[in-house]
Formats: sequence, C-alpha cells, structure tokens
Amino acid sequence: MNFKDNSFTKNELKGKDFKDNVFINCRFFEADLKFSSFKNCRFQTCDFSRAILNLTSFTNCFFPESKISNLDFSTVQIKKCDFSKAVAVNCVFHQLKNNHKNERKKFDLSGCVFENSNLNGSVFVYCDLKKVCFKNASLVGAVFDKCDLKEVDFSKADISGMGMENSNIEKTILDLEGFVKFGNSKGFILD
Repeated sequence: MNFKDNSFTKNELKGKDFKDNVFINCRFFEADLKFSSFKNCRFQTCDFSRAILNLTSFTNCFFPESKISNLDFSTVQIKKCDFSKAVAVNCVFHQLKNNHKNERKKFDLSGCVFENSNLNGSVFVYCDLKKVCFKNASLVGAVFDKCDLKEVDFSKADISGMGMENSNIEKTILDLEGFVKFGNSKGFILD
C-alpha cells in the first residue's frame, strides 16, 4: 500500500504493523508510533518531526530525504535501515537497558547505512557501527561515545568538530581532507 501526502494524526498509527509500504511526502508530526512496526518500508521525503517513537521498530526501511531530526532512539529497534540522504540533525542514537534512564545497552546499527546524510550534532552512544558507511555525510559536531567504529567509512564526510571518545577506531577509513578537517577542528595545525 502506498501513502502519499498524508498527515497522520496523533493515534492513527499507534500499535499497527506495516510491511512493504511506501510513504511519500508524509508528515508524522506528533504522531504516536508506540508499539508500531515497519518492515521493508520506504519513507520518501517524509517528516518525523516530534513523532513519538516508543517501542517502535524499523527493519529494512529506507528514509531518502526524510527529516528525522531531534529524535531520541532509546526505545526504538532499528535493523538494517538505510538513512542515505536523510536529515537526522541533533538525534540521539542509544538504547536504554530495561528503560532505565542511566543504564545503556549496546545498540546494534551495524547493518545500517548513513551515506550522504546530515547528522550534524547527533550523538551515538555505545553503538555497534562496524562497517557502517558514512561516505559524504555531514557529521559536524557529531559525537561517537563508546562506539565500535571498526572499518567504518567516513570518506568525503565533513567530520569537523566530531568526537570519537572512548571508541574503537580500528581500520576506520578517513580520506586526507577529512583527516585534515578533523585535526584542525581539534586544534592541530598541518605543518
């Protein structure tokens, strides 16, 4: 089923399951997606501003040119989703252990793609991002705290001011320009 130019109301999608659906230019403004599940869905130029994502799951979904900014993914399940060309500014990607506010569990995002996305100011905490692609992404001021960034591809990404505190950066890929921008944003000067 295809949905085009829909503005979903607060409880319209709550607790529903969607499979192989296409959402084009839809608005989820303040929509309650609690207990909803989306599998193999495509969200083309959709706006999730202020959506309520509580115990929501996304599996094999694609979000091209969609706005998913200012969202907290602490109780959201994400598996093998493609966020290429999405705008996900100031998001928090982390998982809470049994809904405890201070305890986190590993958030497995290893099958996801963030190529050409805008993740400025977003925070990833205790995430498994092994082999994830961030090519051409904008990560200005983004933070990766206690993440596994093994073999992550940051080539041609803008990583100015990005932090990788306490993260595994084994075989992490940076191009020369990204390396220089990252160094300059940390106060280093190329001699």
